[in-house]
Amino acid sequence: MWVKEMDLYYQNETLYIDIMDSLDHDEFEKLQAKVFRIIEDYGVERIVIQNHNPIFYNRHFIRQMKQDFYQRYPGEFLIK
Repeated sequence: MWVKEMDLYYQNETLYIDIMDSLDHDEFEKLQAKVFRIIEDYGVERIVIQNHNPIFYNRHFIRQMKQDFYQRYPGEFLIK
């Protein structure tokens, strides 16, 4: 498994990502590539990430993904 524990699901025109465990740099890059591929393939414009493991690295990686999202795509990216 490429991320220890994570759920990805699509509901009401929103892609939800629930992160349960800590991410390392490699897992973050794989997650971001997967999410961005879904955005491009399906035209998703709303992303909601729920970080259930608020350690520094997760917060850092998720903020980086949000910044990269806004540089590349229109839409909304929420962190909960």
